[in-house]
Amino acid sequence: MSHVVPDLVQKVIKGQDPLHILGNGNQIRHYTYGGDLARGIVDTLEHPAARNNDFNLSTAESTTVARLAEVIWRKIRGPEVPLSFVHDEPYEHDVQKRVPDTQKARALLGFEAGTSLEDMLDEVIPWISKAVADGTL
Repeated sequence: MSHVVPDLVQKVIKGQDPLHILGNGNQIRHYTYGGDLARGIVDTLEHPAARNNDFNLSTAESTTVARLAEVIWRKIRGPEVPLSFVHDEPYEHDVQKRVPDTQKARALLGFEAGTSLEDMLDEVIPWISKAVADGTL
């Protein structure tokens, strides 16, 4: 699994405890819901101001990998199960802070990725749970 959300979800579903994460977990990312991204792509195809422009179609919300792991853990295992980490060696050139500038998409297209991390995970977790149960993950 090369993307952190499905990687962490399947680890928790499969019972990994303590939970393995790469590095110290302080890496900052912006987890964007696929439906928001699709809407943003359509906006760039249809909006006249998008012609010959490029955009960051991302959420403006920063989340650390450790915080993401905690939210996933609580949604799957519940608040009563303690969370602990094993900090695996990070990728050699892992970017510690990925923060897209979403101002241009908002200003020119009126686009904002509005789906919260919590709501995104409420959709993604059952999908990955089914894939794990079906043996495809």
